[in-house]
Amino acid sequence: MLETLKIKNIAIIDSAEVPFEPGLNILSGETGAGKSIVIEAISLILGSRATADLIRAGCDEAIVEGIFSTKALPWVEERLRLAGFASADGMLLIKRVVSRVGKHRIYINGELATLSNLQKICEDLVDLCGQHEHQSLLKAGTQIELLDRFGGLAKETDEFTSLFESYRLKRAELSSLSGSEAERTRRTDFLRFQIDELRGAELTPGEDESLQVEKTLLQSSEVRLSQGEAIRQALEEEESSALTTLRSAVSRARALSQLDPSAAAIRETLERALLEAEDASIEVNRYLGLVELDPERLDFVQTRLSRIAELRRKYGATTEEMITLMENLGAELSNLDNSETKAKELEGEIRNLEKKLVEVASLLSEKRMKVAKLLGKSVTEELKDLRMGDARFTVEMSFSKEASSYSPRLAGNAITFAVQTNRGEESRPLGRIASGGELSRLMLSIRRVIADRGGIGVYLFDEIDAGIGGQTGFEVGKKLKSVASHNQVLCITHLPQVAAFADHHLSVQKNTSGGRTQTTVVELSKKERKEEIARMLGGPNLTKKSLENAGELLEQASGR
Repeated sequence: MLETLKIKNIAIIDSAEVPFEPGLNILSGETGAGKSIVIEAISLILGSRATADLIRAGCDEAIVEGIFSTKALPWVEERLRLAGFASADGMLLIKRVVSRVGKHRIYINGELATLSNLQKICEDLVDLCGQHEHQSLLKAGTQIELLDRFGGLAKETDEFTSLFESYRLKRAELSSLSGSEAERTRRTDFLRFQIDELRGAELTPGEDESLQVEKTLLQSSEVRLSQGEAIRQALEEEESSALTTLRSAVSRARALSQLDPSAAAIRETLERALLEAEDASIEVNRYLGLVELDPERLDFVQTRLSRIAELRRKYGATTEEMITLMENLGAELSNLDNSETKAKELEGEIRNLEKKLVEVASLLSEKRMKVAKLLGKSVTEELKDLRMGDARFTVEMSFSKEASSYSPRLAGNAITFAVQTNRGEESRPLGRIASGGELSRLMLSIRRVIADRGGIGVYLFDEIDAGIGGQTGFEVGKKLKSVASHNQVLCITHLPQVAAFADHHLSVQKNTSGGRTQTTVVELSKKERKEEIARMLGGPNLTKKSLENAGELLEQASGR
């Protein structure tokens, strides 16, 4: 159940903390007071899309927080575990921050989450039923989902959906192999040309980089020889060469150190310098022996680099990328060469999957047919209590064994929710019912019988009683109270006959403070609740008579 809803800076709500209780929670208020904002806030914590338009004028961000008790819904804990979120001992804490300039943020049990995470975890946590839901009730996808929920067929439907996805992927793979022969020939020829060109280049990983280094060395051979020779001459051949000078200095230092032992450090330093210079002379001569002028090799290297650059423009930035591409092209060519064999294998797999798919769909359809009869009978009974005693609700279904016509959730079924509203009339699909009030009562009746099956955390009814009044409204209140005996129910209503059944009554009020309009949500006391019911019954002012009427309505709702 939803325990607390916190709203900050959304539309005309500055700050509100809305407490909810088990049973039937009623939210009432004047038109335009901001009841729809509460629905918007709940939708946000369930994973609806957020836009900066929601943010209160003058504010940089809006925040919505929801605290759910999930002790009776073990599947929530399982979803949290599979998604990698921490458990909160039977609690689910959701926070959404909608920013005007920065990124929106979502937190689940205190941890950052994605919108996809939120939607998966909160699926089926709250069943939202409202006026805008009427159109979805006319869609086959919604109808089959409600039927499956009523019949507890989620496992069977998931099995079919998984099998159907494998079937769809295999058919898509076969379709990709079934192009025209001319197209396959063109593609094969093009692949062979590319592979031959790359293979003929005999590329090796890193070859272009090593050739570039070699090119630089070959181009600088003359300069390097000239510099090396100059170093050798400075060390060995000039009259005042470094080696000659150092040898003389060492000889003098040795003589000096014999006369004065304190000069030994000078001698040692000069001896080391002489050794280093002699090593340098050896290295220079070795280096000069390795440097060679090779214009033929330079021409080969330049030609090779030009060829690699030409291939790079067509196939990749590096030799490694081009080698990888050649391998991938070879795999594609192999697949094309084996496409006929592969197509035959796929056709066999598809036939086997198709057979299995029809078997699973047939079993699912049989179960749905039985559930459809029970759902029709149950909803018809509910309608009798809602002043539609002559109405008869039916679920019309058919089944096809043509797997090619299947869809993920419908399987091979076509489904139509139909109703006979008056005795002697023909049964018609819901979409041909003109009365919004009749649709509202049908929606409530369907939700009522499904609620008994459990599995939903919260039922949220957003003015589902539109187009209904008087005694029928009283019966709607009774139905909502019945749903609330097993599930938490949140209901926004304008009808006093419905509000009278509340276990917990909240009033959404709009007022002006400091030149700004703001909405507050007030928890009503017993006295305030009676006054609110009197207001809803009509009249600009509370009178003794209206309060008496409100008291009488509350007594009737409580069974006294």
